[in-house]
Amino acid sequence: MRRVLLLVAACGCARWAGHRDLAHKLKGGAYMHYELTSSTKVDAYDSPRDLVLAGARLHGFVGMNDTVAFHVGIDLAAGSTLRDAGLAYDVALFPAGVAVRFGRTSFLALGAGIGGLGATTLDDALTFPVEATLEAGSRWRLLARVRTSWVEAAPGRHDGSPSIPWADELEGMVGVRLGHHYEDYGYPSGNGYFLGVTYREMLGDHWVGGAIGYSIDLGTPR
Repeated sequence: MRRVLLLVAACGCARWAGHRDLAHKLKGGAYMHYELTSSTKVDAYDSPRDLVLAGARLHGFVGMNDTVAFHVGIDLAAGSTLRDAGLAYDVALFPAGVAVRFGRTSFLALGAGIGGLGATTLDDALTFPVEATLEAGSRWRLLARVRTSWVEAAPGRHDGSPSIPWADELEGMVGVRLGHHYEDYGYPSGNGYFLGVTYREMLGDHWVGGAIGYSIDLGTPR
């Protein structure tokens, strides 16, 4: 899988560069998460109360130096509401963003995009998310993200975040990965399983839960 990420990064660099000399000057990296998350509403007992999603996150960044890079990403997840046994989905595309790299493979990224989130008992909505992602460390790696979203096409989900008045919804995850670090082909990379806790604010309620998954990261030498 690390080779797949390396190939994706290399193809992206070649496409953005347009010729080999510029491609050799480009720096960047990529990361992929496979994850399963579960959230439960803690403030109310109306439907939906549980949300379970499984999916993948693939993000990459490329730039002309070792520190600042252009960031893009895509998140795809599907699942169910448990007590209602209804289909649920959460997808997002981040075509514009910026990443700041530090250390060998650590980074802080900010992305803006468009997505969709809905379920059988949750109104389908077009979302406009802004997401910040932090990954730091090698074998022991901190994984954290926070996303605020503005919602369209679902009036009942407007102003659904109790703590952030300027956004409709809020989502976050903090986890720790224990895995491996490599320097294959001169490119620092790592992989391993992670555990985390999740938090949402949606429909005016608070949701808490957990996450389990597998992550891979790869970067050009710094």
